[in-house]
Amino acid sequence: MGHPAGNGTSPETLVSRREMLGAAAATLGLLAGGGLSSAAGGEEEDSLDSLRGPAGVLWDRVHKQFRLRGGLAYLNNGSLGPCPVQVVQAAIQAWRSLEENPADMAYGPLLEKMEAARTRAAGFLGCATEELAVTGNTTEGMNAVAQGIRLEAGDRILTTDQEHPGGLAGWGYRQKHEGVPVDLAALPTPPASPEAIVESIQRGLTKATRVISVSHVTYTTGLRMPIEAIASLARANGALLVVDGAQAPGVLDVDVTRLGCDAYATSAHKWMLAPKGTGLLYVRKESQERIAPLLLQHGYRSYTASTGTRNVPALIGLGAAVEFLQRLGKIDIERRALTLRTHLYEVLQTLPGIQVVSPPPGDLASSLLTFTLPNGKQPAAVAKTLAEEYGVIVRVMSHGNVQGIRVSTHIYNSEADLDRLVSSLRKGLGK
Repeated sequence: MGHPAGNGTSPETLVSRREMLGAAAATLGLLAGGGLSSAAGGEEEDSLDSLRGPAGVLWDRVHKQFRLRGGLAYLNNGSLGPCPVQVVQAAIQAWRSLEENPADMAYGPLLEKMEAARTRAAGFLGCATEELAVTGNTTEGMNAVAQGIRLEAGDRILTTDQEHPGGLAGWGYRQKHEGVPVDLAALPTPPASPEAIVESIQRGLTKATRVISVSHVTYTTGLRMPIEAIASLARANGALLVVDGAQAPGVLDVDVTRLGCDAYATSAHKWMLAPKGTGLLYVRKESQERIAPLLLQHGYRSYTASTGTRNVPALIGLGAAVEFLQRLGKIDIERRALTLRTHLYEVLQTLPGIQVVSPPPGDLASSLLTFTLPNGKQPAAVAKTLAEEYGVIVRVMSHGNVQGIRVSTHIYNSEADLDRLVSSLRKGLGK
């Protein structure tokens, strides 16, 4: 069951103070002696302080903190993001420490490190620690929320036609097994304004709508939804607002409290650049009575009787990833990522037959950009050519009327990566 004791003993009391102090000393010794050369394949990393200069972040140095294969233009962060070397190091060091004395370390010093990571992540997202739980990914968080909301006969759920299957799974389950109706609001592609999006949501509302579930950034076209306005609409209609935040934290300046949503689920292994299989779930304190899933029955700590044993090294790596992003600064990260995205948006306009279906630069834009191909060109075939012949990694997008290629750029990318994509497209489309 993942619980070290069958009598309900809390994790904090599983080891004596003497044992915990001894284990902590052993951990400190391991961390002091285990450098990056042994933990991360012999690569040297710059200190986090050295990544900023008098004029701001030194993006060329940031690029060197990642272990992407040489010659690869990785433009698919929206699927999975790479970890900086510092994060790899932190996770491997934690794993080594864990294997020295598994139970004592997992429920002692390393548990406290996981809690420190959760606290740091809460600060990063702009919420209280008691409002944030760690998960494995966005889907797990969205499923927990869907499972934990009490609904009565006749209540309805409203979502959109641009949601990721993982964000819809929980609502689909309730519809299948409990008969809860799930309504879809059609989003324009691309929308004319934030107001047009809110109007689309409003048209889908009924007197029985109790939950509105939308993405912060749609995975299809990278549309940045006006969450604060949708939150106001939800409150005015007595509905909870649940946000699929898979494509926003780590690249956009996200403050979940300011957004005004009731729940927000995200995957830390995308834009937050954390180890794979890490995620976060925020539930607003005032909404915790209405959103009470089994996963959180015993509280929000990293390890409880409800969660069972966690992936200790990955969650400690999550803390290192948040520290990495905090040192760079959320505002600077967003500005850099959107600068790259604008550059790509502009150069794609020069390619005949290419149509960008993502919003133009502005309030509705994010770091994801989707474009369609000239008639007769198949996205899967073009994406395969880009990868195999030119070392450019993109994602095929196939969702409803959105059929094309999605590009997602982050802080390890450069204008040269995007120019290489465009150059490769010219060559590939000409074949």
